[in-house]
Amino acid sequence: MKLVVLGLSLSSAWGNGHAVTFRALLSAFAARGHEVVFLERETPWYAAHRDLSEPDYCRLAFYADLKDLERFAGEVQTADAVLVGSYVPEGIAVGRWARRTANGVVALYDIDTPVTLARLARDDCDYLQTDQIPDYDLYFSFTGGDTLKRLERDYGAPAARALYCSADSEIYRPQAVTMRWDLSYLGTYSPDRQPTLERLLLEPARRMPDRRFVVAGPQYPEDIDWPANVERIDHLPPAEHSAFYAASRFTLNVTRDDMRMAGHSPSIRLFEAASCGCPIISDTWPGIETLFTPGVEIILAEAAETVIEALSAPAGQAQSMGEAARRRILCEHTPSHRAQTLERELIAARRAKTKDRPMKSISDTRTVLVAGGAGFLGSHLCDRLLAEGCHVVCLDNLQTGDLGNLKAAMKQPRFEFVRHDVVEPLPERITERRFDRIYDLACAASPPQYQQDPEHTMLTCILGVRHLLQLAEKTGARLLLTSTSEIYGDPEVHPQPETYRGNVNPIGPRACYDEGKRAAETLVFDYDRAGRSDVRVARIFNTYGPRLSAADGRVVSNLITQALADAPITIYGDGSQSRSFCYVDDMVSGLIALMEHEGPQPGPINLGNPVELTVSELVDVIVDLTGSSSEIVYRPLPIDDPRRRRPDIAKAETVLGWRPCIALQDGLRRTIDWFDADRSPTLGDRPALSA
Repeated sequence: MKLVVLGLSLSSAWGNGHAVTFRALLSAFAARGHEVVFLERETPWYAAHRDLSEPDYCRLAFYADLKDLERFAGEVQTADAVLVGSYVPEGIAVGRWARRTANGVVALYDIDTPVTLARLARDDCDYLQTDQIPDYDLYFSFTGGDTLKRLERDYGAPAARALYCSADSEIYRPQAVTMRWDLSYLGTYSPDRQPTLERLLLEPARRMPDRRFVVAGPQYPEDIDWPANVERIDHLPPAEHSAFYAASRFTLNVTRDDMRMAGHSPSIRLFEAASCGCPIISDTWPGIETLFTPGVEIILAEAAETVIEALSAPAGQAQSMGEAARRRILCEHTPSHRAQTLERELIAARRAKTKDRPMKSISDTRTVLVAGGAGFLGSHLCDRLLAEGCHVVCLDNLQTGDLGNLKAAMKQPRFEFVRHDVVEPLPERITERRFDRIYDLACAASPPQYQQDPEHTMLTCILGVRHLLQLAEKTGARLLLTSTSEIYGDPEVHPQPETYRGNVNPIGPRACYDEGKRAAETLVFDYDRAGRSDVRVARIFNTYGPRLSAADGRVVSNLITQALADAPITIYGDGSQSRSFCYVDDMVSGLIALMEHEGPQPGPINLGNPVELTVSELVDVIVDLTGSSSEIVYRPLPIDDPRRRRPDIAKAETVLGWRPCIALQDGLRRTIDWFDADRSPTLGDRPALSA
């Protein structure tokens, strides 16, 4: 799409977070194939401090005043979407002009929503008026939580969505520099932030005269009593931020009063510091725990004593916290994540705007076939697709699937269930339909299940895939095949990239599945090369979560059911075999991202969690989370069971912008809670090492 942005500044990051935010967001948005035009009001302040004149990801143009802005009417008229930023000079008039001129979606991007609402209440906001809010198709906000509901309920915003800031993790990254300060702070002076700065930085500095502190940022009054061990830096250019954080043992995050009281309002500095791996001490506000885990990825402080305690702790603790915070950034808070949110919401708003009627009918909805949709992974996929507004047809023979997994889906008018085995020719009620997308998850995925009828497993992978490919060819649907990490066999390359051709035993007891999936990949890529179907292939690594069958023999379900029952926990082999476990919500996100990937054929893509641990380590975590008193029992390792398994997901990160986000302990807690609430009396005492 073509996006025109009317923002405060892209050219100068001097004294404002807008430029940093826009640079990260728009470069990632352009990387997704979109065209971006940024229109900036020419002002003496930013013109004098310009540090970006010709960005390579968008066209930057300047206008002198409202009259001069008319020169760009053609750009706005031909745009799919227009984004008006808060604090734009004469923003009220600029917003009305954009609404009047644009043919596409017009959205507001408010970087200080609580401040904006407070100013609207005082009638002194110079970039937005209350009666304008319903006219914007989208209200993007730096603040999430209840503020979004308030915008829709009290102000009439058609759609209010959180679009947090982000920092480019390639620019803001750890550096090897000399440590200069025990605690730093980076931020422009603000009267409402100063009391917190006094409490959490200046007071600790007075009480720890042997430690070094620094405050960087402009506009601080002359009469502030700075302790002798507090260094002052009046201006720190963005290019020096990473080195600044790297030279800080800890950095302090302080939030403005309006943002702190509203909650769910992270500042750009929070993401910059975490991306650099700098341990953060922050003031507290509602919602910060949804961004970073307190005590693990961030320290929350109300008083100087907490800061002093942190500065007195061993250096290794701070380093671990900084590393954990950076991992969280890479999982959830990169510019690529924000660009995906922006793209998704703009597309949804554009579709809503072009409708002649307010409600979407089924005929307007994308129709998706999910083969194997009653299974563990398939049912979660059905739920997500329904939540995104699709009409979902689930095809399943219930060999390993369970209608209980579809309880919520069955209540949806946009959901249909068809009982059928894909090995057999598809029924007319399927072949006479038109589908936009076809997901093929129709195969038993654990060794006890697929080895029970190996012939059927092989035929599912070949005949079943062929039947679905023929349907895709007929209807013009895109097909996604869920392949498996099992095609790598017992790998001799670690971790496993998509280029690795595997080490599979073609005549072993697992071959019906391993070789079946290899044959399925061959077939779908033959269709793709022949131009007969548009295909995607996901090589899925170990996945876990609620709805796993207690008796399917997967390692996570086996260990949890045994631990909850205080029954003997079975480890096959000596427990040194390693696996990588991906939570089901992350896997579903990866499948959808791959299905919706546009552009040249990306080839097979690994989807899984690259964090590797041994089976013995997994047992320790599950025993700890369940409080189990189970004893450990060792059994022989099954034939051809892989010794190591970990995905190389560089391709998924580069092509899809995808990386799993749910930490193992968080995912296991959710899974354990589900098993505990729906515990089966039958323990799955079967080989506990399967994909």
